[in-house]
Amino acid sequence: MSARDFQLAIASLIASPETCCEILTEEEPFFTRFSLTEKEKLRLHGIVRQRGISACCSLYRMNRITPVYSQLSNTCMLLKDELVPLVEEFWLHLTKPSLQFKEEVLEFGAFLTNKISTGAICQPYLKEVLQLEIAMNELSYLPEGEHRILTFEHDIFFVLRALADGSLDDADVPPSVCRYKIYINNDKVEMEPAEAE
Repeated sequence: MSARDFQLAIASLIASPETCCEILTEEEPFFTRFSLTEKEKLRLHGIVRQRGISACCSLYRMNRITPVYSQLSNTCMLLKDELVPLVEEFWLHLTKPSLQFKEEVLEFGAFLTNKISTGAICQPYLKEVLQLEIAMNELSYLPEGEHRILTFEHDIFFVLRALADGSLDDADVPPSVCRYKIYINNDKVEMEPAEAE
């Protein structure tokens, strides 16, 4: 038996509800990706027909979105209804996820940054909020003393306060080209104006 391929096939099915549906109608495209015995193919057919497969798929997706939503919470709030379609598109493009918080968040951040730079996403303040949360995420894995210098085009504190109280859509956010030094001090994120270079 080809245990490795069988395990990879199960993981692929759990990661994609769409694939589970496809295998019920047309199995060959999926099975050709793995070296499986007839017995293993029958087992996989049984798995996708079980009532619990939808719960497995849901748990997998919940585990994938948890780092994004917990580490990029303000970014997710800004994306609103665009979040789920963007996450699903991201998952399609990231075919070999590490399923680790740090990498998942950084990869999703890079994915969004690319979307912003190409104009595919035009959400006001998203670029600034995202760069702040990515910097905070990076710093959380580094020793104290490390820092990042970020430049904002708007008053980032105003943006975050308005986002938190739900008034950002109606807010008149003042422009403010400022550079800040961001670092961790006693397990807390600190921000202070950066000295001119």
